[in-house]
Amino acid sequence: QHSVTTSNCAKQDFPSTELLLNEQNRIECIKKMKYIKVPERELTDENKKRAAVLIPLCLVKDDLSLLYTLRKADLKRHRGQVSFPGGMEDATDTSLEYTALRETEEELGISRKDIHLWGSGCIYVGKEFSVLPVVGYLGDIDIQKLNPNPDEVEVAFTLPLKHFCEPKNCKSTQFRYRGQSYILPTYINGEYRVWGITALITHIFLVSLLPNNYKHKLNFIKSVVPKKQM
Repeated sequence: QHSVTTSNCAKQDFPSTELLLNEQNRIECIKKMKYIKVPERELTDENKKRAAVLIPLCLVKDDLSLLYTLRKADLKRHRGQVSFPGGMEDATDTSLEYTALRETEEELGISRKDIHLWGSGCIYVGKEFSVLPVVGYLGDIDIQKLNPNPDEVEVAFTLPLKHFCEPKNCKSTQFRYRGQSYILPTYINGEYRVWGITALITHIFLVSLLPNNYKHKLNFIKSVVPKKQM
C-alpha cells in the first residue's frame, strides 16, 4: 500500500550558476549532506559490502543539471533502473571516492581527471550493500558526445536542477519500514522516472544545495536551516 502526492517546491528566484558553484556554497552543501540522516539498517554479512556513486553535477546548455544512467536490462543487479554512475568497491581502490570516480570512468568514459570533487555525504546502509554518495562537478557536458559502456549503460541523460523545483515534476511515495511510515521522493516528467535510492540521494543533495528553492519534505529527515544566499 502506498500513496502518491505532489511535492511542495518553492517558487523563489533560482540562484545563479556562479553562486551555486562558489567555494563557500560547495562547502556548505557537503556539510549539510553529512548532517542529514536517514533510517539506519542493521549491518549484516550481506549489506556490509561497500559501494559508492557519483552525483555528477554538470552544465548542459548553461543549465546546472544532474547526470543519470539507465542500466542495461540484462544486468544481474538493478537492471533497467535509473541510477547515478557507481558500483562496488574493489580491493585495490584507495577510497570510496576513488570507487565512484573509477566506476564513472568505466561506465561513461569520463576521465577522473575531469571531475572536480566536492566531497561526500553519509554512508547509507541498504538491503544488499552500503553506499556512499560522492559529489563531483563535470563542467560542460554534451550528452551526445559521451561514450557510455554498452555492457552496463543503456542510455545516459540529464535533468536540470530547475526541473526538480517544479511541483508537477515531484511526487512522493509512502511506504512502511520497521513499523513506521515514511515518504520517499519520485521524480517524473523527464526522459525516465527517478525513484528508489537514487531519488533519495538526489533529494538529499537538492535539500543541501538548494535549501531556498527545493522544499520537498521527508518526515524522517532532520530540517536543514537554509543559509541566506549572498
